[in-house]
This record gives sequence, structure tokens and C-alpha cells, in this order.
Amino acid sequence: MAGKTVRIGMVGTGGMGQGHLRGLKENPEAQIVALCDWNEAQLKKAAEGLDVATYTDGAKMIASEQLDALYICVPPHTHEDLEIRAAQKGLHLYVEKPVNLYIEKAKKALEAIRAAGVMTQVGYQLRYFANARQMKAFLADKQVGTALAVRWSGAPEKDWWRTYDQGGGQLVEMTTHQVDMLRWCLGEVVAVSASYSFDRLFKGQPGITVPDSQAALLQFASGASATVTTSCALGKTWRAETEFVLKDARASLQNDGVKIEPEGAYPLPPLPTDVMTADQAFVRAVATGDRSLLLSPYEDGLKSAAVTLGANLSAENGGRLVKMEELLGPLA
Repeated sequence: MAGKTVRIGMVGTGGMGQGHLRGLKENPEAQIVALCDWNEAQLKKAAEGLDVATYTDGAKMIASEQLDALYICVPPHTHEDLEIRAAQKGLHLYVEKPVNLYIEKAKKALEAIRAAGVMTQVGYQLRYFANARQMKAFLADKQVGTALAVRWSGAPEKDWWRTYDQGGGQLVEMTTHQVDMLRWCLGEVVAVSASYSFDRLFKGQPGITVPDSQAALLQFASGASATVTTSCALGKTWRAETEFVLKDARASLQNDGVKIEPEGAYPLPPLPTDVMTADQAFVRAVATGDRSLLLSPYEDGLKSAAVTLGANLSAENGGRLVKMEELLGPLA
């Protein structure tokens, strides 16, 4: 059931922001009232055809506009204190993944979010896909031994993305989706170790300091394990897969649903048909107050970010085991 029209502001109008704007423009429950970006040319382009206020300062926009919700779609190292300012003003938050490049800053944001009681969503939109929901339902009552997540692709042409101390590398910035999917299906990660290749495939290539290839081993509280392998050195080639090992069978995540091999080894729950996007769910939650629609709240997004940042810490220190409680404390 629809509620009020949700007045929305957005900080960051680059690729991810533009993707959200397309969906929000078509949502009758959403009203885009303000946009902010440090890149004035990009901001002007994003605002074309919209009756919105524009800003180059996110803090000023938060203070000046009468908003119900704020989208934060900025690079991982540039969040500053936007979440805190927004929460203190009572704004519900949609934060693009990863929630932050710095765990301590993300934890302070979470404190403000909890204190304010605002609703939150992190941009792990795969959780809303029918195939992912089918996989989660399928695995809910089963023992998984291990899992494999693969994401091999090219490196985006963005300076901040290609700089390790700004984007955090592909595992942090992109393959966080696969890590989050593993967490969603298998439960909490308790420890991670990792090994990276920083200078093999990109050796001598100027302007890129992220690792070209990364591998991480995840340990789950359940006793299951998972291997995540990611590379941004493939240029225009692409490979992505996620699969789980059960007794006498494996389950793989396909675009059209879960595939079991051998076929018929386990019965499958039906593919969900009541599909919403992460944006639609967030706007509806704010409009109606229904928090159950939010499948990836900020605290959960912080935990997924911590796994990948823990992998970075491990790789930077000879592959040592990094426990989540070391990074998150009581949140782990």
C-alpha cells in the first residue's frame, strides 16, 4: 500500500547516482528535490529536465533542504560525515556500497543512525533479485561445505577507482556484491585471509595502483568456508559465478534461477515473482514505515565491507588471518 510521497536528495551524480535517478524518476512515490555533486558539469547534466535544487556541498544541501531521504552515491573514500549529518536531521539513508573505505568512520555513522532511528538501505541490490532470493530460501535448511565466488572483468576508467588508497581495489568496490551474497546465504564471516597480485599484470602501466588479481578465503561461523577470486585485468572480457557445495550436489546461481547438479538431487523452492528493486523497496519503506522491506540495512552493509577491508589488511600483512571482531568489535 502506498504512503506519502518521499522527498529525496542525492549526493553524487556519477554512474551509480544516474542509475538510481533513472529508477526514481519512474517511481510515483518518489520526488527528487535536490542533487549535489562536486563536479559541476556532471551535476548540470544530471539535473537536466528536473525541477531540483543543485549544490556542490553535501553538508549545505542537507542543512538547507526539506528532505525525507538522502541517497549517498560517492566514492568509498569521500563520505566525510554525510551519514551523520543526515541521520541527525532525521533523514532516511540509501548508501551505495561499500559503505566506507574506513571502518571507524562507518562505525561512527552507524552510531548516529541507531541514535536517530532512521531507516537505511545499502546498495546490495542482488539481494532483491529473484534468483538470489531463491538461493537463500534453498540453502536456509541445508549444510554447505564450501562456496566459490568469481568475478573477473576489466578496470573502470576512473582515477579514484584505479587508485588503491581511494577505491580500495576491486574486492572492496565491486566484488563486495559477491561477498555480500555469500554472507546473505551462509551467515556471518568470522575471519578472512587473502593474497593479492599488485604488479604482475599491470606492471609498468601508469595511473593504476590497485591489485590486478585478488583471492580471499572466508571462514563462516557455521563452519563453512568460501573462496572469492577477483581480477580487473581482463579488459572487455567478463566472468562471474557463485556456487555452493552440498552433500552429493552443487548449487549455482544462474540468471534464470538456481541450478542443481546433478539435476533433481534436491527440490527447489519456487522462483519468487513478487520482485522489487532495492530502490523501490527503500522508497516504499520510507513512505509506509515498513522496515521489513529493507534487505540490506547499514549495519549489514558495514559487515560486508568489513570482510573485504579485512582481506585488504590480510594481504598487506603477508596473508595473516584477520578476525572480524578485530575490525568490528561488538558488531561482529
